[in-house]
Amino acid sequence: MNTLRFLGACREVGRSGVLLETGSEKILIEYGIKLKTPEEGGEPKYPRKVGTDLDGILLTHAHLDHSGFIPSLYHQGYKGYVYSTATTFDLSHILWKDTVKLARLKNHTMHFFNSDLNRMKRFEHRVTYGQQFEIENCTVEVHDAGHIPGSASLLIDTGEKRVLYTGDIRTTDTQLLKGRIPNFRDVDVLIIESTYSDRIHPPREEQERELADRVRETLDMNGIVLLPAFAVGRSQEVLMILDKYNIDAPIYLDGMAIEATEIVLKYPEFLRDPKRLERMYSRVKKLRSNKERKKATEHSSVIVTTSGMLEGGPIAYYIERLYDRKDVSIILTGYQVKGTVGEILLRTGRYKKENLNLKVNCFYEKLDLSAHAGRDELFDYVKTVDPEKVYVVHGENCEGFAAELKDGLGYEAYAPKAGQLFEL
Repeated sequence: MNTLRFLGACREVGRSGVLLETGSEKILIEYGIKLKTPEEGGEPKYPRKVGTDLDGILLTHAHLDHSGFIPSLYHQGYKGYVYSTATTFDLSHILWKDTVKLARLKNHTMHFFNSDLNRMKRFEHRVTYGQQFEIENCTVEVHDAGHIPGSASLLIDTGEKRVLYTGDIRTTDTQLLKGRIPNFRDVDVLIIESTYSDRIHPPREEQERELADRVRETLDMNGIVLLPAFAVGRSQEVLMILDKYNIDAPIYLDGMAIEATEIVLKYPEFLRDPKRLERMYSRVKKLRSNKERKKATEHSSVIVTTSGMLEGGPIAYYIERLYDRKDVSIILTGYQVKGTVGEILLRTGRYKKENLNLKVNCFYEKLDLSAHAGRDELFDYVKTVDPEKVYVVHGENCEGFAAELKDGLGYEAYAPKAGQLFEL
């Protein structure tokens, strides 16, 4: 008998984790964290506990809500393999190291250390798209998910059931990656993300053009454009858009996005047009100190920097110095979790962080450059795969999407609660 136990990302975005048991194998699919907002305060939220008696761990991509708690298992004594793409492992290590650093700075519980990350490298099994491998009696197929460089969807054949875990997916093209239309047959069980199950993305070309227009308008005023972006995936996408529209101005790259871009370029086979990204990366100026940041703000420029939700990183330096200037534009390009600094800015017009509460007088807006499938794409994905059962995770509308799949399309669909066990 095969079972699934859902450990996280249940009716929420964050702390993904699913345990697949076959009776002889125990396979953990992801093990992430959910960072708390400044309003919530305190330590990150973690998935339900799982033991270290596992036969393997599968990781779809590097983002911390999917990868962030895996090193804790090695700290606890797990000595088995974790399987993912080379890009994912390299990107995950910079995020894991940053997690250790932040835990120390904020005096959070230390669930793993840099020594655990070094030890873990011995157990990293690198796989790539189109590859099949075995975990005991189960066969795993790796497929491009179209989300960020190196992201994967995983098809697991237990001998009794064929289980497709989408991870985060995008089915239409971006500047950075090709979208991936599902091409799976005879799937019994589909575990699907649902981040945007209640929203249809606006046309991508329209959003890219609006970004370019806003950048040009600000530069025409001899102003400064701040482009806060996630280090992994979004920063590289923004650079590609600036290249596409031939933005003629000094362009700077700051924060963790520098190292992330260098890693992404190490694996050009995962990119739609690696030469374009390489050309753009060689053109931009990299900022690594406050002295360099100060110089970059002394003239009209475009600055791509972390973090995407304004929670930390160099973006704090820029906003705290430029928030009152009418010739500055802040363009948010990614999902803003409720209660984060970015979401509060959009809702209230104030930059609220720790002991600061500033009225922002520069221009600010949010554009939709999502790396996730929208509502229509998610429905098409389910209909194309046509599974026997669907489990909806990783979204704030899991129950609603599952109900629509059940009542509208006739699928046996569920929105699991954390800790819930299902027989397949």
